[in-house]
Amino acid sequence: ALTLALAYLLVIVYASLQPLRGWRMPAAEVYGFLTAPWPPYITLADVLVNVAAYVPLGFMLALGLRIAMPPVVAVALALLLSVVMSIAMEAVQMFLPARIASNVDVLANGAGALIGALAAPLFLPSQRLGAQLGAWRNRVFVPGVVIDAGVVVAVLWVITQLNPLTQVFGTGHLRGTFDLPAYVFHTPSLLLSAEATVVMFNLLGIGLLLSTLLRSESRHGPVIAAVITAALGCKMLITVFLAKPQGAWAWMTPGVLLGFILGAIMLAGLLSLGQAARLALALLALLLALAAINLAPDNPYFSLPPQLASGRSSHFLSFSNILQALSELWPLIALGYLGAALWHTRTRSRAQPSALTL
Repeated sequence: ALTLALAYLLVIVYASLQPLRGWRMPAAEVYGFLTAPWPPYITLADVLVNVAAYVPLGFMLALGLRIAMPPVVAVALALLLSVVMSIAMEAVQMFLPARIASNVDVLANGAGALIGALAAPLFLPSQRLGAQLGAWRNRVFVPGVVIDAGVVVAVLWVITQLNPLTQVFGTGHLRGTFDLPAYVFHTPSLLLSAEATVVMFNLLGIGLLLSTLLRSESRHGPVIAAVITAALGCKMLITVFLAKPQGAWAWMTPGVLLGFILGAIMLAGLLSLGQAARLALALLALLLALAAINLAPDNPYFSLPPQLASGRSSHFLSFSNILQALSELWPLIALGYLGAALWHTRTRSRAQPSALTL
């Protein structure tokens, strides 16, 4: 849980400091926002977004700290660390002209962290809910903390599909954030190939990753299909929200459909490989997907959603920033996990005595 908390902290930092340019010395004292007058305009949606952003942080910190200390102390320390983190992020935002530091954000972040920290004890194995979730997890997935981390990586991938600024499965798009140039110009055939390549390699990578987490080969098809369906459901949900029902299927382009077909065919042929081979191929597939989406031509048919273009809906902008940060960072998190899991698998296989020795 503490490792996940650190990973989520990285997402918070990345989202809080968008855009990563335009730095300047603040006109007022760095921590002046803490004692500033109450902002004249506060919307419930803004407050709820700031509350929700810190619920996972408080939850994971309290769950991890509970191993070494009593529940009350773990909750209090998780709250304290989360509030310190929120104050630090607001202070750094004073150096960014595009961001506004606010004491209301700190209070909302603290409230979210407290909610998450108070919920954490319910998920301990000694509690009914925690015991039921633990029993289900042990039936479906291979035991071990490495597998737990893999499950979280897969869940985060599903959540990234709520990012409204990328194509389906289009994680790791870093050109806009770092002002990277477009390396090739748009042509219809090249755009179709790029979309198909991104979907194919991402589908292959997430499918192979999931297959290494499951106890039984008979669960490969149903679980992978359920995760892919959940991801597409998230993409459809955000599309409906932005483009209304008539645009619910706008993401299903010919390139995306082609990528689905090719990825599914390749995945079906590779699921029978050994554990180490599937981990290595998943890592390679996600690397190729990351390269493809950053080398692909810009989509000339993409238009910025009105909620983001107008700048009036600040709560949606905050929500979008968090999702964009998670979407951009997810391939790096997944590659790190796959590298660690591959090393763990090979180390364990070398440590086991061979049949010939026995």
